Amino acid sequence: MPVNELERAKGRLADVLEPAARAALALATVGTVVEAIRGAGHEPVLLTRDARVRSAFAGLAAVLDEDPAAQGLNGQIESAVARLAGAGDLEELLILHADLPLANAQAIRDLVEEAPLAPSVTLVRSADGGTNAMLLRPPGRFALAYGADSFEHHCGAAVAACMAVAVAESPALALDVDTPADIERLIALPEGRVSAAGQALARAGVHLPAGPQ
Repeated sequence: MPVNELERAKGRLADVLEPAARAALALATVGTVVEAIRGAGHEPVLLTRDARVRSAFAGLAAVLDEDPAAQGLNGQIESAVARLAGAGDLEELLILHADLPLANAQAIRDLVEEAPLAPSVTLVRSADGGTNAMLLRPPGRFALAYGADSFEHHCGAAVAACMAVAVAESPALALDVDTPADIERLIALPEGRVSAAGQALARAGVHLPAGPQ
C-alpha cells in the first residue's frame, strides 16, 4: 500500500480542508485499510517515506522505504515489488490504495476468494477510472500504469500478458477520497459517517448538508 507524505496528502482537497485536517484524514484511511488487511488474515506492507506514518503504524504493518532511484508512483511500487520478491517467492500480491475509507476485512477476503487462479489479475475500479485494488497472481508480468484511466490500462496490459482478468464489484473498495465530491459520497452514507474517515471529517467541521425541512 503506497502512502504519500502527509504534508502532501490529499492535495485536491486543499479548498475544503486545512493541511492538518488532510493529514488526519490520510492517517484515518490508512488505518482503516491496515485494519482491513490484518482482519482478512494478511500482512500489510506500507510503502512510504513519511516518518509519521512509520511511527503511527509501528507493530501493525511492515514498512518499506521509498526507493530514491525510482521515479513516480509506478516506479516506486515496481521497486517495492522487486524487493519483496527478492525476499522469497511472491506468488500473489494485492496492491491497495491508502484512501479507501470503507475498506473492511470481508471485502478483501471476497476479493481474494473470487479471484481466478494464476496467471490472473483481479481489479476494483474507482469512480474516475482508477485502480483502487489489484490482485496480481503473480506480480511482475506487466508494467504498472497508475494514473489517469489506470483501470483500462491495467486490464489491457494483463490481457497482453496472457493473464485472466476479473473485475470485482466491491463498493467497500471502490470508494476513495480524492475530491470534494468523494467526501460528499462518503458522508452521505451511514457507514461513511461512522467510519474513521467520516469522524476525521466531522472533527474538521465537514458535515452532511441538512436536507429539506
